[in-house]
Amino acid sequence: MAGFLNLFGDDPGDRFRRGIAAHERGKLDVAEQEYNRAIFLNPFVAQFHSNLGDLLHQLGRLDEAKDSLEEALRIEPKNAAINNNYAVIMEELGDLHAAEKYYKRAIFLDPKYTHARVNLADVLARRREYAKAEAEYRYILAENPEHTHTRQNLAVTLKNLGRYDEATIELTALIRQLPADPYLRMLLGMVYQLQGKLDIARDEYQASIRLDPNNPATHNNFGSLLEDLDEKQGAEHEYRIALSLDPNYVLGRENLARLFFEMGDPDRSELEWKQLLLIQPDNVKAHRHLGKILLAEERLTEARELIKKAKELGIRDDELLEMAEKLKKLADQESHEDSDD
Repeated sequence: MAGFLNLFGDDPGDRFRRGIAAHERGKLDVAEQEYNRAIFLNPFVAQFHSNLGDLLHQLGRLDEAKDSLEEALRIEPKNAAINNNYAVIMEELGDLHAAEKYYKRAIFLDPKYTHARVNLADVLARRREYAKAEAEYRYILAENPEHTHTRQNLAVTLKNLGRYDEATIELTALIRQLPADPYLRMLLGMVYQLQGKLDIARDEYQASIRLDPNNPATHNNFGSLLEDLDEKQGAEHEYRIALSLDPNYVLGRENLARLFFEMGDPDRSELEWKQLLLIQPDNVKAHRHLGKILLAEERLTEARELIKKAKELGIRDDELLEMAEKLKKLADQESHEDSDD
């Protein structure tokens, strides 16, 4: 067999090692060539395909990475690391069901595989299976109490479950450990805001902004808190800062447009909703609020065009359906009046 593999004057193992060295030095094009050469010389080694898959993943070529890792799994289906890495690709491709399946397979093959268990917990949280995610996070923390990523995501899961006191305990413990982490302070501000502890929430958001003034999400969340405190001008200011940091930040644009609508300023609201549709053409809230503005101002032709566009985009929304019915009745009424004349 060894003689057969050296027919081309190359050793696949040497090529693979060269690929690893190039990969570690960041020479990704060279690494890809070496991995492919190793596979050409000996296509029956799972690790060759696995490393190529990891490289392709790093390059953002997810479909090719998926193919490489599937070949690695065909050769060595009981390799826990390859199962985990394949699950990562499937998660990034949006197939959360397959991701869960292969994370669980990796854990079955290696019950102490912490990284796979963390990934499983995270994908369960993404699927909003919060109770299952909590169980996994707590299992990990029982074995690794200093695992900060897990404790942070446990806190987020507890927030999503509405168990705010427990989330506060976890976040406060993390902040003692990582006092300069702006994201943790933002999360704690969110939990306090949900609890109605608005003054304490303000302190946490402001602390987060001092630590990192360039996070649009923090300014957006602080804006929503200021709305809760009926400080509308301050809220507008924070939403605008968020959008200055990221003009395509959908949630910030939604909040600013909605704020103008609720303040009785339909012109500025309309401008923001239309800007949002340039960023996200199928945004349901934008269509809904624009429809309300157009109907209120009796701009019926524009309203009909908006509803038509929403239908073409596949948007399904009860309020838009009601608007469509209202527009139809108005059209029928106009037609009836014209026939009477």
